[in-house]
Amino acid sequence: MNLYPSNLGYSMRRYFVDAFHFRRVAAIPANSLVLDLGGQRTIKRGQFDIARYDLRVFYLNLSITKGADVQADAACLPVAAAAVDVVICAETLEHVYRPELVVREAFRVLRPEGLLLITVPFLFRIHADPYDYGRYTDYYWQTLLQDTGFSNIAIERQGLYYSVLTDLCKLRANNLKIPRPFGRPIRWSLFHLFIDPMQKWALRRESKASVQANPFLQSFTTGFGIAATKSLVNTYE
Repeated sequence: MNLYPSNLGYSMRRYFVDAFHFRRVAAIPANSLVLDLGGQRTIKRGQFDIARYDLRVFYLNLSITKGADVQADAACLPVAAAAVDVVICAETLEHVYRPELVVREAFRVLRPEGLLLITVPFLFRIHADPYDYGRYTDYYWQTLLQDTGFSNIAIERQGLYYSVLTDLCKLRANNLKIPRPFGRPIRWSLFHLFIDPMQKWALRRESKASVQANPFLQSFTTGFGIAATKSLVNTYE
């Protein structure tokens, strides 16, 4: 699967979100029961589609327009305790006023040693769906998950300074107000002459050990990919 962000509408942020799910979901045992919180069966963003895997997936969303199996609030799930194997919460918690309530509900409905997968933006534009409430650091997520009762917590920074810089430039290029009939050829030129090389440059730079070890460059990220396991002590059930 080619994950390279090869058009103006496909952000570096989405590139990292897709890469995280391709890697993590491939390791989920076949026939696992997966609850996708805030997910949508139709009009999917990016290249990742969990429906392509041998998993039993049901979607829960506040909106009835996105093909959800259940319309409900993720902070009050109509799901029995210890009922599902995996909970996925992709680019959703920034739209939740109190994300700790959703995390606690995810803990409750997961079976012991069940898996929670989260992706959340950090240095990325405000995008209401219908609202955008917050950006939280990796320290916040680590503390929240530990306090909730999760273990084996792995938090990865999805892109560093150069990815953030590239996304800012790409988003701006994608939203330039260019009069017709010049819009499409100018955007095409911007992408091929500047944005495309910049994306490749950012990914190459961030693969270098010197960049990975630089505290300043590490202090920027497009967001976080998080995996955690429900411990055997069911604190919030």
